[in-house]
Amino acid sequence: MDKRLDQKPARHPMSTRIELLQAAFASALADSRHEPALLDVLVPTDTESERLGLYRGNLQANWRGALANAYPVLCALVGDGYFNALARAYARAHPSGSGDLNRFGDALPDYIERYETDSRFRYFGDIARLEWALHCAYFASDVEPFSAEQWAEFGGERLLEARLCLHPACTAIASPYAVADVWLAHQPGEVFPAEIDAPSWVLVVRPQWRPIVVKQSAAAHAAFVALQRGDSLNDALDAAFGVDAEFDFARQWREWVEMRAVMGVFSE
Repeated sequence: MDKRLDQKPARHPMSTRIELLQAAFASALADSRHEPALLDVLVPTDTESERLGLYRGNLQANWRGALANAYPVLCALVGDGYFNALARAYARAHPSGSGDLNRFGDALPDYIERYETDSRFRYFGDIARLEWALHCAYFASDVEPFSAEQWAEFGGERLLEARLCLHPACTAIASPYAVADVWLAHQPGEVFPAEIDAPSWVLVVRPQWRPIVVKQSAAAHAAFVALQRGDSLNDALDAAFGVDAEFDFARQWREWVEMRAVMGVFSE
């Protein structure tokens, strides 16, 4: 075999220059401190820096807008100045890898836990997780729920051994902080909780077109998480009763069905 066939084609010098220019341009857009390096490789004009500044400002405004849209409660908690700085820092650490800015903020909950070191605001990460779950729920696929007749077909033992179909918009969140109450405090007519260090279990669900936040018990959370990982209803009940022997499954079942958290049963 001709050894030349195994050789990689030489990179054209122009390709290398374009790649370097693209990298320098991206760095300068993200952070003005990198602008001189870009201007060094461009043909100088009086308007380059001004144009780059305008471009950077528009880009940062888009980043900030996308994050504020996904995290309105976090934005209200920290104020505009803080949130603007957070958005810039986050964008540098996690540049968008998608043309859809609705996906841009997925890493913010973990990021803000490192960004904000003041223990008074230790709950910011879980507030962000709750808001991201709500944000994603808007875009989740729709599922047709079982009718009353279909549910009636599954009785007793058959339902207990079944794997349930849950709405794809659902997210179950456990937190050592009162994140549901903090989030609800930013809705009309609600007040901020007196105690932040209060464990909470939250279910994000979309009964119709709009996601909502529902507070659950620890036992209900344990059962729902079990169902999400594909356990049977019987196993989910074991998880719930292991947390609370007095768990009211009948009431909880009605709530899940009515809010369309539980949609049906997977085919056997």
